Amino acid sequence: MKHNLGNRVANALLCAATTVIITGCSTDSAATGAKGTGPTVKKQGAPEHPFDTMTPEQIRQQSIAAAKNAASMRWVGTFTSDGRQMEVDLAVDVHGNCEGTVNRDSVMHIIKKGSLVYFKAEETFWRTSFSRGMTAEETEKMVGIFTGRWVKPPRGMSKVLGNMCDTVHARTEALSPAPTSDVSLTRESDTAVDGRPAAVLVERTATDTTTAYVAKKGKPYPLRITITGGDAPFDITFTDQDKPVDTTPPPRDEILDPTKLNVPARRAAPHSNASAEGGAHDLPVT
Repeated sequence: MKHNLGNRVANALLCAATTVIITGCSTDSAATGAKGTGPTVKKQGAPEHPFDTMTPEQIRQQSIAAAKNAASMRWVGTFTSDGRQMEVDLAVDVHGNCEGTVNRDSVMHIIKKGSLVYFKAEETFWRTSFSRGMTAEETEKMVGIFTGRWVKPPRGMSKVLGNMCDTVHARTEALSPAPTSDVSLTRESDTAVDGRPAAVLVERTATDTTTAYVAKKGKPYPLRITITGGDAPFDITFTDQDKPVDTTPPPRDEILDPTKLNVPARRAAPHSNASAEGGAHDLPVT
């Protein structure tokens, strides 16, 4: 008897992708609510900028509005969740299309256009995914098949992976919760982010410090957000605002459809789950 490999792959990827999604949404404190201080004092002799007549909170609100209205944006940087570092370089648009890489122990390249999702992972990812619930021989076979290939996952798996591209609105919404009494927001000396002049807003709580860099030229996009202190450091730079996201599919001869692969059945792992797409239950998750 043979079991379809699609579900065995899907079960492994489901856990991996869900982990990425959870960690990708775990730093909503990137710009929590704050009480703004008074307007920034303009330096003597310096030309007045609109920010110079605003409170730090008003500047932050303009940045939030600009981020919400951006047609697209690229997120580049690192953050930590559960003591593990996550790297991201992902361009996302308002339609949920995306292209780029995420890296938590191994690099995964993702392309999503509409409901179509493709991804490619390194050997480390596949070896970890297939090493549970398969013999060493089966693992080596699967690693050889999948490494370096784009994968078109089953529909249910595509939805899970694609959720990574749908967090842009949730992220920007999370920038503006209600103010709290133990948070202070101040404006500090201006700087530049990749050559772009930026106002610097600093928000301090009892446990961490969030610094937001807001563009002073053009639309007041957030250019960078960092969080230091606490147990979840965060450093993300925002680029390519309003630029089209390249979602060109991979060449067809480089795309692997795992639902068309079959391998000898193995006994299901104790915590494996059946997929809504049907097939084997026995791919151990990572």
